[in-house]
Amino acid sequence: MKVLEGKVWITGQGLTNACVGINDDGYIGAVKKILKGDVHTTTTDIILPAATDMHVHFRDPGNPEKEVWASGSAAAACGGVTAVIDMPNTIPPTNSPSHFEEKNNRASSNSVVDFGLGFYAYPGISKESWFKNMSPAFWKLYPYKFNWPEYQSTVNEIIANSPRPIVIHGEHPDYISYESLSSLSDHTENRSKAEKLCLEGMPNSSSLHVAHLSSQEGLDVLPSQASSEVCPHHLLLNLSCKVGIECKVDPPLRERNDNYALYDALRNGKIDILASDHAPHLMSEKSSAKPPSGIPGVETMIPLMLNEVAEDRLSLERLVSAMSEKPAERLGIQRGKLIPGNPADIITVDLKNKTKISLENLHSKANWTPFENWDAIFPSRVIRRGQLIATDGVLQEKKGGTSIFPPTL
Repeated sequence: MKVLEGKVWITGQGLTNACVGINDDGYIGAVKKILKGDVHTTTTDIILPAATDMHVHFRDPGNPEKEVWASGSAAAACGGVTAVIDMPNTIPPTNSPSHFEEKNNRASSNSVVDFGLGFYAYPGISKESWFKNMSPAFWKLYPYKFNWPEYQSTVNEIIANSPRPIVIHGEHPDYISYESLSSLSDHTENRSKAEKLCLEGMPNSSSLHVAHLSSQEGLDVLPSQASSEVCPHHLLLNLSCKVGIECKVDPPLRERNDNYALYDALRNGKIDILASDHAPHLMSEKSSAKPPSGIPGVETMIPLMLNEVAEDRLSLERLVSAMSEKPAERLGIQRGKLIPGNPADIITVDLKNKTKISLENLHSKANWTPFENWDAIFPSRVIRRGQLIATDGVLQEKKGGTSIFPPTL
């Protein structure tokens, strides 16, 4: 048994002087005041559960110039994330058992971190012969290519026929404009009503999860039983920031008051989960006449929010809940807490060790970030199932991630 000793985050107790015992299989064997092990490491850093990011786009298969599993998972690992859920809008989309299995095999061969896959939802999917045998991380529904009745009925169809969550891109398809843009504010105006009107029409179900909540108006009509997530860019960036069209995202950046409302909802727990919506595109695309939507973020998410904790803008309890405990709970997986029987997915952090985010140190193939020179606190160690995979933002392993939701067909 390996033992890591220091101030350990114990759910319900907070930081407590303790030892975490890690078995040879990579799982936690014990958490006690005193433990003896074959290798004993004492740290002055705080010991936290690693993050699960349930919203990433690793672009693999389909767009290897933007990201692949190796590069995306390296970014995740160096940012303190040891498990990710990849979205299904790849090329081809993850919308059949064969495509699911193909992507699962790609990830198994190349990912540094553990992973699950979202499955592309569409009208009538529950009538497919394989539907009830599929158990993806979740079903994901996009508002593109479907009209509003189809969008609503697909949500209700999946809620009625699957135990897995339905994750929606919460924008009403009839209120998304695709007019050309001259500025970032044009994009916001083109979709100004889409989030609110979509969420007003969603069922109040515990099976519903709302991805990347972006506005106070959307927050105000969020179904009470649904879970939701917020991304750092919707907390920290807005139209008043000095950012350009490269920060076009769906749903769009909004005003400072939306930042405040979303941040307060994260603080009080109305928003359950922190997710990155890591969506890499090359700068050559982002600076074009028709820039695609999305920004990279899986590597900077936790370091940015750890800095928010250090600046007393967010409690450590809320961050650990939103980055570790609640994603695992929502996905129904045994992770997110440092307790016996869970994978030893751990980060160690010095909350006084601030650094500036520097593009040259990041790992995404997108090769840009809107958070260049922002204050951040990177984990000193990132441990995935008992194995050290990153140290101070430097990758230590190149593979070893395993599927959390393997194909069952």
